[in-house]
Amino acid sequence: SEIRCSDVPASNLDELMSYIENYTGPTKRFVDPNCSFSHDVRLTYCSRRNIATYLLNYIRRDQTYSELRRNCQTFSADLCGFLAGKNDISPYHPINKIEYHNRMHLFLYESSKYKQSNLGKKSA
Repeated sequence: SEIRCSDVPASNLDELMSYIENYTGPTKRFVDPNCSFSHDVRLTYCSRRNIATYLLNYIRRDQTYSELRRNCQTFSADLCGFLAGKNDISPYHPINKIEYHNRMHLFLYESSKYKQSNLGKKSA
C-alpha cells in the first residue's frame, strides 16, 4: 500500500473543486471526480507534520489491500471521518459499503508501538 499526500492551496470546498477541475481529464490526475462529503476539519493538531504523522500511522498499522475492504475509497472514508470527527462516513461506491468498517483509530496510534505479528489483525 502507499499513500500520496499533497498540500493543495484550497481553504474551502469551492477552491478545492476548482483545483480538481484544473487537473481533470483522461491524461491528468483525475478522470471522474465526485465529492460525496464535505465538512470542516475539527482536529486540534492539524499542522503538516501532524497530518503526515497520522497518515504514516494509518498506513504502517495495516499494510494489507483488498478491493472490498481496504482500498483508496475506504482510506478516503476513514480520513474524512477522522479529520471531521464524524463516525457515519462511508466509501463512495456501494460495493465498498458492504464490508466497510470504520478504522479512524489507525490514524492516532504510532504503529511502532504494536508488535509486527499484530499488524493487519484486530487488536485492542
